[in-house]
Amino acid sequence: QVEGSKPSYVALLVVRVRTTLIEGAMAAEDVVVVEETVPGTIDMKVTTKKPISFYVRSAKSFFTDVEKKGEEKKAHICVLNISGLGEAINTAVAAAVAVEAEGLAEIKKIETSYPDMTSGRGCARILITLWHK
Repeated sequence: QVEGSKPSYVALLVVRVRTTLIEGAMAAEDVVVVEETVPGTIDMKVTTKKPISFYVRSAKSFFTDVEKKGEEKKAHICVLNISGLGEAINTAVAAAVAVEAEGLAEIKKIETSYPDMTSGRGCARILITLWHK
């Protein structure tokens, strides 16, 4: 950090979600990397590489308080920004609607855009902002 500059609130959080695979009864650990740009606000980027249910569970977990034995209580967040590009738009919308249907958060803003990509072609993008109730 340069002297005289404002502190940066960018921190990477890694959320480990244990999932159980039905076939073979094996356990797998999935990792979602999200970015916290402002305290209490998290940006979650969704892709088509994981099932929709994975992102729904992850989004719901951000809005619930978690307390593990022998560990400090993890408080919920205030704002979750879910974004998706191209075919992942459906996944982003499904995760946001599921969180709102549970009554955990409220959709405050939906923003769409068509940013230019490095390949020269544009791609549809959605950004959904959820606020904790």
